[in-house]
Formats: sequence, structure tokens, C-alpha cells
Amino acid sequence: MRILDRYTLRTFLLPWLCVTLGFGFLFVIIDLIEQIGDFLDGGAPFLEILGYYIRFLSLVWVYIAPVTLLLGLLFALYQLSRNNEIIAMRASGISIYRVLVPFLVLGALISGVTTVITTSVAPKNQQWTEQYLTHMKRPDANVIRKVRFRNPVNLRSWDIDTLNLDSLEIENVRVNIVRPETGALQRVIIAQRGVWMGTHWAFYDVTVRHHSELGYPQGSPEEEEVMLMLELTESPEQIVRENMPLEYMTSREMREFLDSRPVSDRTRVDLLTQIHMRRAHPWLSLVTVMLAVPFSTQTARKGVFTGIMLCLLLFFSLFFTMTVFKAFGQGGHVPPWIAGWFPTLAYGLLGIHMLRKLR
Repeated sequence: MRILDRYTLRTFLLPWLCVTLGFGFLFVIIDLIEQIGDFLDGGAPFLEILGYYIRFLSLVWVYIAPVTLLLGLLFALYQLSRNNEIIAMRASGISIYRVLVPFLVLGALISGVTTVITTSVAPKNQQWTEQYLTHMKRPDANVIRKVRFRNPVNLRSWDIDTLNLDSLEIENVRVNIVRPETGALQRVIIAQRGVWMGTHWAFYDVTVRHHSELGYPQGSPEEEEVMLMLELTESPEQIVRENMPLEYMTSREMREFLDSRPVSDRTRVDLLTQIHMRRAHPWLSLVTVMLAVPFSTQTARKGVFTGIMLCLLLFFSLFFTMTVFKAFGQGGHVPPWIAGWFPTLAYGLLGIHMLRKLR
């Protein structure tokens, strides 16, 4: 790394870290004010609260990253311009675009990290934080009642009275197994209790009724006190995932969900829109780097206040556009890929256009 790159990055990193910590602290304080009563009533220990907010920060990172990058670069480039260091660099034959290279690389790296967070880490953290808050309000929240699950691959449907997520036990379960050739009922398994063994279920107080090829009951039912159901490999997580909100799924789980079972057109459009948004929005961090230089020029000419106001105006217009196109995509008014990628591409093209006009 050249001396120039190290110097420009040092000028940027301190204000960027300060702004990032400030925004993160602001989000945490706002949420803590709202949730403090539930934490105190539920007797939440400090380490659990700390873990909650570590996960919480991953949920707001996609919103924090672009604006903190823009503000940090705004300040850094303003400092370089105010001290005439940009002019000195250009007088030495260094292009303004060369000065931008370390910032563009950093923006691309942050976008890559944000992509991983939004597609895989954030959905699971959102599920954990919301379930944790629910558990604070209702200690029995980990017991799910009246669960229905259908496995389209193995042609099995489950009806479960209660599912305990802590002990991985179920009560009053009925499993219907159909024939793949005809779709007729093959077996019905009824159990008073079931325990997940890691790879299969153990059923207790079991009744198994066999059915003919036409789906009619055949012979007397079998009754056993304990049966290891080696063929029933549906895990509690898989059963719960079928009934959980779509936003709790990672992008990979969303794609598998779409490929493995028939869904309504509305659900398909919703999932595809979310998948494209999760892939596109992290790259707004790179886009903000391209927008920072023109805005820093305005800051150097008209003062810091003007630059900050322009920055915040851009930030709110950007997320307003994201919200509008998310609604358009989920409503089926535009294709999902347009709903997901339009804000990033539109502001990216704006950034390229403004960079080309720099003198």
C-alpha cells in the first residue's frame, strides 16, 4: 500500500469509526428505552442483554453502513480539501480518481461483509431477538401450539398439538403418510408424545394404522409403548421453519422453500423481492463512496453544514426509494429484481455521473 493510500485512509477511519459508534449507540439507546421494562420484568441478566444488542446491531447495520460511510468520507475529504491537500495531489499529477481507490476498495469490502450479514446472519438474529423479547413477556413462548407441517418431498403431513422448542418434544401428534404412486393414504401414525433424537423421532404410546392401495383402513391397528421412527427425519427446526415468518429465513432457505414446494404467487413474489433486496442493498455502501466526493466538493465550497444537510437529504431519499420499491415489488407492480436492484443501480449511476463531472 502506498504512503498516500495509508494517509487518506487514516484521515477517514477515525471519523468513520466515531460516526459508526455514534449511530450504533443511538439505535441501541432508542431500542433500550422501549424494551427496558420487559428486561427488568423478565429478570434478564446483563450478559443476555448484551448478546441481544450484539445481534440487534446486525439488523440495523444495513441502514447504518451507507450513511456512516458517507459522513465519514464527507469529513475526510473536507479536511483534505480545506488543507489544500487535494489541490497538492492533483498538482503532483495524481488524479482525483486515484485518490479514491482505497475508499472504493474499502466500500467494496464493507458491501461484501454486509451482503453476508443481510443474507444469512441478520434473519437468524431477527428471529432470536424477537423470540427473546416474546419470552421476556411470556415465559411459555417457546411452546408452540397447533402446528401443521407438510413435507412435499417425503409426502408426509404432520398435525401437532404442542411443540416445545426447549426440550424438542411434541405432544399429541398425527403423521399421515401417502403413497407416491397414487397419492392415496398409506399409513397413519398417532402418538401421545414424541422426542427428537437428533436424526429421527422416538414416539411414545403409538398407534399405527395401515391403509390399502385405495386408501381404506386395512387390518387392526398396531399399538406400541415406544417406537423409534427412523424414517421420520423432519427436525423440529424444519417443522417450525414452515410456520415461521418469511423474513426469518436466510436467502438460501428462501430459495430452497421456493424450489421444494408449491406456493402462492403472492408468496413467491414476496420471497423473490426479499432475496433481490438482500443481495442489492448492501452494495449501497460502495455507491455512497462514489457519491461522497461530489458532496465533499459542495462541503468545501459552502461549509460543513451544507454538506451534512445534503448528505442527510440523500440518505432519506435513498431509503424512501428503497421502501417504495419494496412495496411495489411485494405488491406485484414491478418485477422482483427491479424492486430489489433499482435503488442501488439508480443511485450508483447518479454517483458515476457526478464523478465524471468532477474537474
